[in-house]
Amino acid sequence: MIIKNVLIISDDDKDRLGELNFVAKKFSDNIDAIVFTNKKELEIDVKKAYGINNIPPNSIETILPLASKYDVILTNGTVGAHIGGILTLKLSASCVFGVSEIKYDEFIFSHSAYGDKAVIDYKPEHLPLVLILKEKYFEQLTTNQLMEIEWLECKKDNIEIVKEEKIEKEVELDKAKIVIGGGRGIGSKEGFAILERIAKLFGGVVGASRAAVDNGWISHQYQIGQSGAMLSASLYFAFGISGATQHLSGIKNVKCVVAINKDEEAPIFKRARYNIVADWKDFAMALINELEETNG
Repeated sequence: MIIKNVLIISDDDKDRLGELNFVAKKFSDNIDAIVFTNKKELEIDVKKAYGINNIPPNSIETILPLASKYDVILTNGTVGAHIGGILTLKLSASCVFGVSEIKYDEFIFSHSAYGDKAVIDYKPEHLPLVLILKEKYFEQLTTNQLMEIEWLECKKDNIEIVKEEKIEKEVELDKAKIVIGGGRGIGSKEGFAILERIAKLFGGVVGASRAAVDNGWISHQYQIGQSGAMLSASLYFAFGISGATQHLSGIKNVKCVVAINKDEEAPIFKRARYNIVADWKDFAMALINELEETNG
């Protein structure tokens, strides 16, 4: 199927734009973008960048005339959740939601389901096509190119923001390069203090399984998995984590997993590169001693 042009629709998050820009380049060099932003310039490699200073649900009528000119529309994140389905309906387009992998030559789009236990492949038969990508599943296109924005005005506000509250995150697990994770096997809030020591020595951050969060040992901000953060770390230590399906989904894109568990049948070992059958605390204290000696 011949793709003549691509439209990116996103907020101005650098990582989201980078992923969309990478995928767009696989289809065509004729790329434009519509970005929900207050910025005057954006780091993005496109022909033209349009800006909207409003929220996505209020912007459909503004976006629609532009979107109708493109073969493929790429979006993700909250923006994609708000407008992907509406654009599909208005444009009588094909749509694949939650795309986690693309076979570009075969024009096949994969959606992982049931906690990554199953993968569903879709092959659209007509254009236009709306693709709503899963975040953290694709490479990012990096560019130093700054694009000036051509502003689009929304004709009307269907939805009014009554209250807006920004929540400051203590940790951004999805951006961390080294993560020290703890699960049910840690056994207490005090156990996470030990993991915090390891994280500091590595220059990383602490994460947790849902079981550890549910037990109140650490806050939900640190949860890894389908109902938490999706990691893209280079190194992940899994202390006392058995490896439930929803947790394994959250570490799918980690480059190197080191699992420490006294149960040699723990599912996490099938995902890990290095498997250590041991008491988590014994190994943790030995690792701390070694790192402290190395760091002087």
